[in-house]
Amino acid sequence: MTKYLLGIDAGTSVIKAAVFSETGTEMSRGAGTVPIINPSPNEAEEDMNRVWSAAATAIREAIVGSSVRPSEIVAVSVTGQGDGSWLIDENGKPKGNAILWTDGRTGKIIDQWYEDGTISKQFKTSGLGPYAGTASAVLRWRKDNQPENLAGATQLWAKDWISYNLTDDISTDGSDASLAGIDVRTRQWDDSVLETFGIKDIKHVLPPIKESTDLAGEVTEIAAGQTGLKAGTPVYKGQMDITASSLGVGVAEPGDCMAVIGTAGIVTVCTNSLDGGLDPQDSGWVIPHSPDTWIRAMGMNFCTPNVDWFLDGPGNSIRDEAAAKDVNSWEYIDEVLASVPVGARGLIYHGYLAPGGERAPFVKPSARGSFTGIRGHHTTHDMLRAVYEGVAYGIRDCLDSIPTEVRTVRMAGGGANSEVWCQIFADVLGRKIIVPAGSEFGAKGAAIVAGVGAGVFASHKDGVERTVTIVREYEPNLDKTAVYTRYFELYRRTREAMQPLWNDLAEASELTV
Repeated sequence: MTKYLLGIDAGTSVIKAAVFSETGTEMSRGAGTVPIINPSPNEAEEDMNRVWSAAATAIREAIVGSSVRPSEIVAVSVTGQGDGSWLIDENGKPKGNAILWTDGRTGKIIDQWYEDGTISKQFKTSGLGPYAGTASAVLRWRKDNQPENLAGATQLWAKDWISYNLTDDISTDGSDASLAGIDVRTRQWDDSVLETFGIKDIKHVLPPIKESTDLAGEVTEIAAGQTGLKAGTPVYKGQMDITASSLGVGVAEPGDCMAVIGTAGIVTVCTNSLDGGLDPQDSGWVIPHSPDTWIRAMGMNFCTPNVDWFLDGPGNSIRDEAAAKDVNSWEYIDEVLASVPVGARGLIYHGYLAPGGERAPFVKPSARGSFTGIRGHHTTHDMLRAVYEGVAYGIRDCLDSIPTEVRTVRMAGGGANSEVWCQIFADVLGRKIIVPAGSEFGAKGAAIVAGVGAGVFASHKDGVERTVTIVREYEPNLDKTAVYTRYFELYRRTREAMQPLWNDLAEASELTV
C-alpha cells in the first residue's frame, strides 16, 4: 500500500495542509484564512479558535482534493509560525487571543534587555537574540501586565495549539522552545536563562519539551469528525516553520542554506557543531533541527509585504499601467524591473515596516523603513526596483553576518516565483540560487518529520534525498555583484547611521495636537 503523509503549516494569516506521497509528490493542498487583529498599530493578535477552525478546513480540503483515503495517511505533523504567546487554561481553552510574533508591545523590554546586558548574559547558553515578538519577551510582558492570565495557564505555540486540538497532547518541541529560554545544547528549559529574562517564577506555564519526531498522540474521534482524518492516525510533534521550511527545501547537512522570501525574510544555515561558538553574538537564533544538527537563523520581519505596500501605495500606478496594456500585472512588473539598471539609479530602500521594527541581523523595535537618495529624476519604476533590491540587501545583511561559508542558497517563498527577482538575489548575494520544486515547503518539512517519526524515512537526510528536487538555478553575474557590493555597503552604513534617529521618530510619532 502506498503511504501518504499529511503536513500542516500554520502561517501567520493562512493555515495550509498538504498531502504528500513518500516520494515527495504533493497530491493536493487545502487552506483556511485567519484575520490578524490589530488592537493598536503596535499590536498583532489572532483568535485561537478561528486558527483551529481554519486548520480543520485546510485538512478537510487537502484530503478531499487528494483522492487519498484517510486510512492511507500513515502520519501527520504540524509546523507553524514561531514565537508569540498562545495561552490555554486548565481545560484546554484559549485564554484570550494569541499574541503574534509580529506584535510590538514589548519594544521597551527589548530595548532595556539590550542596553543592560541581559541578552549577552544568556546568549552563550540559549543562542537567542530576542526581538519584540519573541516568546520570552511576550511572557515577561504578560507577567508584568496580565498576571491574571498566567494563573493555571500553559504557553503553547501555533503548531502546538493545532496539535493539541488533534490529539489532546500538551507539549512543544525544542525549536519553538529555543526562542523562549532553553539551553540550546541540551534542548531543555534552562533556569539560568529564564531567570535572566525574569520569567523563572512563571516557569509553570511552560510545557514539556519533546523531540520533533516524537509521537504527540493520535487523532481523536472529535478531531476526526472535524477534519476528515481517520481517528487513531499518529500525529508527531513537529517543529517551527523556520526549521520545517528549511527541511522542506532540502536543508539537512552542515553548510546547507535557505532563504525564504515570504511574509518574513528568513535565512538559515545548518550546522552540526556549536563548539566554535554562536556567532554573531546576541543576534538571531540557534534552533534545534534534526537530532544532531542546529539551524543558525536570522529573520527579517518584513519581506514580500514591502512589495505589496509599495504597489498598493506609492507605486499603485504601476498596476494601472499593466491594466492599460492589458497584460498580467506580475509579468509587467518583471518587465519594469528589467528596464531599470542595477542600483536603481542610486536609490536605496530599507524595508523595516513591521510594527515590531526589525529583528535581524540587528534588533531594533523602533526601526523605520525609508528610501535614501531620492532625486527629481527618479520614477516609480526606479523605486520599485529599489524595493526589490532592498529586500535582497536585507537578506545579504543576514547571510553575511553568519560566519559559515555558503556557496548555494535554496530559495523558497512567494518571491522565488519571480525569475527576475531570483536573478537579482543571485547577483546581490554573489551566490548560486536554486529553487526546489513545489510551494508548500513548510508543510513538506512537516511531512518529512512525520515520515521520520513513523519510520517511512530513516532520517531527516533520507527524507530530503527522497522528496526534494530542484527545478531552477541562477548563477550570479559577478560584474553586477561588484556593483551591488558597493550599494550594499551604503545600505548597511545608512541603517547604522539611522538607528539613533529611529528612537526619536518613535517618540515624535506619539505626539498629538
